[in-house]
Amino acid sequence: MLVLALGALAGCEKSNPTPPPAPAAEQPAAAAPAPAVPHEVTLLVTGGAFGQLQPVDGKGGAAEMLGRWVADEKHCPGPVKDGQASCADSGTLALATGDHWNGPAISSFFLGTPTAEVMGRMGYAASAMGNHELAFGKEAFLKNRAAGGFPFLAANLKVKDPSLAGDLSLPAFQVFERRGLKIGVVGLASEKTVRTAMAGRAEGLEVTGYEDALSSAVPEARKAGADVVVVVADTCVTELRPVVAKHADWKLALVAGGRCPQPVDTKEGGTTFVSLDRGFNKYLRAQIKFDPAKPAGEKVTAVDTKLVDVAGGTPDAETAQLIAKWKAQLDEVLGQQIGFTKAGIPQASPLMAKWVAGSVREVLNTDGAILNKGGIRGDLPAGPITRGSIYSVMPFENTLLVVKLKGEDLAKQLANPNALISGFTAAGKGKFKDAKGKALDPKKEYSVATVEYLYFGGDGFEFEKLAPEPTETGMAWQTPVVDWTKGKESSEKKPLEKLIK
Repeated sequence: MLVLALGALAGCEKSNPTPPPAPAAEQPAAAAPAPAVPHEVTLLVTGGAFGQLQPVDGKGGAAEMLGRWVADEKHCPGPVKDGQASCADSGTLALATGDHWNGPAISSFFLGTPTAEVMGRMGYAASAMGNHELAFGKEAFLKNRAAGGFPFLAANLKVKDPSLAGDLSLPAFQVFERRGLKIGVVGLASEKTVRTAMAGRAEGLEVTGYEDALSSAVPEARKAGADVVVVVADTCVTELRPVVAKHADWKLALVAGGRCPQPVDTKEGGTTFVSLDRGFNKYLRAQIKFDPAKPAGEKVTAVDTKLVDVAGGTPDAETAQLIAKWKAQLDEVLGQQIGFTKAGIPQASPLMAKWVAGSVREVLNTDGAILNKGGIRGDLPAGPITRGSIYSVMPFENTLLVVKLKGEDLAKQLANPNALISGFTAAGKGKFKDAKGKALDPKKEYSVATVEYLYFGGDGFEFEKLAPEPTETGMAWQTPVVDWTKGKESSEKKPLEKLIK
């Protein structure tokens, strides 16, 4: 029985062999390691846009610059929201030194809105507050700031009277984080911002000195966690160099500004000072390398800067379309008829001077106007007058200023052979009389409207030296001529030439 049982057991083992082990489950392939984020952040800094959205002499332009930023700098276009770029792991930060809205008609005619929208598309993170930002008034500034989507910074612009300043309280600085590095950006407005603004535009504001403002803002930016601090300013960096030199403890990596008569690109005591041109022809690339393992405030290992010309490359399509939209609107508006001339007005005629300079003088309500003959580039043809025909006669981009000059200084400017004059007439060699026929009083002050080109020394004029603090209107020089002409309602029966005094 035992044998039978064993045999039966053996037979059972043979008929039910032990099953083979199950095959091992396939292990999932190891995920590829995420690419290391470079320990480098690039600042892209421009000067004031001054509305120069389109290429100048075939170079630059906003669409071209953004195309370069995307292709060469790996910049993320689109509005910056809450300090963050539109794409993850962004390694760029776009900044500007201020003064953006007024300039070519494509911007200034629409009170700066086209430039604000374009800069928003370009992904600017912040700008210094330029003194021309208020050129079209507070409401236009606030509207443009919202359209651009980036803050304006001014450590030295304070609200003195909230009831007058309204919503013009501006932050002194802002801290942005890129790839784990915190960049503190401090803004400075020009010390002339309040003094030179048209009446009512800067009411309730006051400007403090650069040194006092930086002495407060830089430490505050450090307390807010900034690993590196840079300054963008609506002033020439040569004005800031002696201030920065006294404060090595600030450890500023970069000071960028505009308004310099000569280019500046120098390094002193660890701080790079760079001046930037207006428009979108050139930008500053500042590459900041850092060690994330080091303590906060000590992470930066190197800062390399280079000025880059915008030439060639593929324009950003969306920006180009945005500019084209505004250009089409401008062309439509400039084609509107605003008057009529039966005989036309020749370029070099006395009637041209009376029309152009006289319009400026009357609209700005000054004692006189001094423009330049070279700014008039053609005849006003007979027939309907459009806004566009006025821009053809006066094609250059110039902003109007008002200065006050003593009679003895004024006489020297009136004697300049390039002067196009209204409100004053010659009364012998080196002598002039005013609109009422009275001889100029050597000691009396006269208000005179002129353009930026002449104010800063063009054609040998000396306005800047004689009146260092002009009143800046922010008004294109064509605007009074357009407004005055439109207001006269000239027609075939009442042609413009019969209405010019």
